[in-house]
Amino acid sequence: MTRFKSFATGPNDLVLSSLKGLVAANPVLTLMEDDKVVLQRSGKDKVMVISGGGSGHEPSHAGYVGEGMLDAAVCGSIFASPSTKQIISALSQFPSSKGFVLVVKNYTGDILHFGLAAEKLKAKGMQVELVIVGDDVAVGKAKGGLVGRRGLAGTILVHKTAGAAAESGLSISEVSRLARTVSENIVTIGASLDHCCIPGRDPSQQISLGPDEIEIGMGIHNEPGVEKLSSIPTREELVQKLLRTLVSSDDIDRSFVPFHPFDEVVLLVNNLGGISNLELGVFVHLVASQLRQNYKLNIVRVLAGTFMTALDGPGFSITLVNLTRAGDDRILELLDLPSAAPGWTVKQISSQSILPVALTASVEVSPRPPSSTLKANPDFIKSLLFAACRNIVKNEPQITQYDTVAGDGDCGTTLLDGCNGIIRAIQSNEICLDNVVQLVLDVVDIVENCMGGTSGGIYAIFLSALAQALGNNTGSSELDVGTLSRSLMFALDTLYRYTRARPGDRTLIDSLAPFVATLVETSNLCKAVAASRSGFENTRKLQAKFGRASYVSDSAITNFDDEGGLPDPGALGVVVILEGILSVYKK
Repeated sequence: MTRFKSFATGPNDLVLSSLKGLVAANPVLTLMEDDKVVLQRSGKDKVMVISGGGSGHEPSHAGYVGEGMLDAAVCGSIFASPSTKQIISALSQFPSSKGFVLVVKNYTGDILHFGLAAEKLKAKGMQVELVIVGDDVAVGKAKGGLVGRRGLAGTILVHKTAGAAAESGLSISEVSRLARTVSENIVTIGASLDHCCIPGRDPSQQISLGPDEIEIGMGIHNEPGVEKLSSIPTREELVQKLLRTLVSSDDIDRSFVPFHPFDEVVLLVNNLGGISNLELGVFVHLVASQLRQNYKLNIVRVLAGTFMTALDGPGFSITLVNLTRAGDDRILELLDLPSAAPGWTVKQISSQSILPVALTASVEVSPRPPSSTLKANPDFIKSLLFAACRNIVKNEPQITQYDTVAGDGDCGTTLLDGCNGIIRAIQSNEICLDNVVQLVLDVVDIVENCMGGTSGGIYAIFLSALAQALGNNTGSSELDVGTLSRSLMFALDTLYRYTRARPGDRTLIDSLAPFVATLVETSNLCKAVAASRSGFENTRKLQAKFGRASYVSDSAITNFDDEGGLPDPGALGVVVILEGILSVYKK
C-alpha cells in the first residue's frame, strides 16, 4: 500500500492551488478563483472554444487554454464535473458575436452542466454548439448502451482542431462541424498497472490491483476496465492486444471506426500520469511499428506525451484519428498549427509525411587479437559464467532493494542486463571460451553495450585493464593463480586512476579491493572471496561519500538496523559474482 502515500493534508482546495500555480507559470492566463475558471482573453471577435470537466486529468483542461486552442477551461473538483454556474461565469467573460463551441467529454455530469449552460445562452439569443466526445473503445456497444463511449485522451485532438479552426476565423458551423468530424473518427484504448492514487484519501480506501495484474480499458476516474489480466504481458504483447481492440474489425461490438490498409492516421500515445518517459518512448515505438507492419496504416503524425492523465495512473493510452475516413484535409493542417497553450507541447511540423528511418553504424573496428595465448577449457569457462549469472539473477531483487534506498534503484537491473548479454553471447557463440584474454575482451564489449550507469563504466575499465595485463603475460600458456592475482592488482591500480573511491568509502571497491589483496597475499580463492564478503558486510557501518548514496537520509537507513545497517548494493554485486564463480571452482 506504500504506493498510495500522499503529502499531508492541505491546502484545503488542491485544485484551486494547482490552478494558481499554472497561472503563476503562465502569466498570460487569468484565473477566476471563485469559479475555478482559467481563461485567456482574445482581442479577436471569433468563435470562442470552451471546455472543462473534473480535475485530476492535468494538463487537461486548463493547460490547453491559450491562443490556437481553448479560450477558457472550467474546472470541477477531482473527478467531479463543474457546476452550471461556473460554466456560465466563464461564458460571460466573452462578449462574442460569433458564438460558442463547448467541447465536453462524454460523462453524464459534464453533459448535463455544459448542456444546461448552453441552453441558457441559447435562450438569450446566443449561438452555442455542444460537441460531445466519446472515443473509448474498451466499453463495447452492448455494454455502453445509451450512455455511449467515454471521453478520453482523444478529446485533446478535438480541442486542438476546434481551437485552431476558431483562431483561423471559421464560422461556428464550420468549427463545430470539424470538431464533430474528428470526434466521429477517433478511437482510444488504454491499459494500466494499477488504479491511481487520490490525494488525501485514506490508503485503506484506495483500490489496488494485485502485484501481477494489469487492467485493460481502465477509465480516467479509476473506473474498472473491460478486462483484468492475471499475468502482466510483455510490452510487445500488450500493444498487440490493445491494437487488436482499437483497429481490428473482428470484434463488431468494439469496432467503432473502420480502418483499412493505407488509411492516413494521426497517432497519439498518452501517459496516464505515472509511467516514465523512458517507457512511454518504448510504447510509442512499439505502437507505430505494429500499426505500420501489421495493419499497413500510413501514420502521418505521431504525438506523444502527457496529454490527459488519471492523476498518477501508471499506464498509457493509444489514440488514432482516421483522417482518410474523416475526409477533410483541413484537419491535419489545423492540428499542425502552433498553439500557445502550455499543455500543448507538440512542435510544429512542416513535412507532409513521416517515414521511419533506421540509422546504423558505418564503421566497424576489427578487434585486436590477443598477444597472449592463455588457453581455457570452454566447458569450464561456460560453467563459471553461468554460475555467476545465476547468482546475480537470484540476488538481483535484494541488490535492487538496497539501491532503491541508497541510490537510483538500477544497480541490480544493470548487473542483470550484463548477465543477459553474456548468456545471449554464449548461446549464439559470440564469445570466446578457449582463450582467456579474448574472453575478457568479449565480456568488456558486452558490459559496454549492455550495462549503463557508473557501475557499468567501472566494470568496463577494470576488465579492460585486466585483459591488458593478461595479454602481456609471457609465461605459461595456462592461467595460474599468480598470473591472475598480478593481473587483477594491475587492473585495480588502473581503476584507481579513474575514481577516487577507496576501501572505506562505501562503494563496490570495499568488496573488490579485499578480494584482490587477499588473492595476491594468499593465492587462495576461497579466502579471497571470503574477504570480499567481509568487506561488503563492513559497508553497513560506513558513511557513503560517493554517488547518490551520499544523499540518503538517516531515517531511510534506520529501516535496515535489524540486519546490521544498509549495505552498499554495488559491493554486494561484486560479492555475488565472485561467490557464483567460487561455487563452480570449488567443485
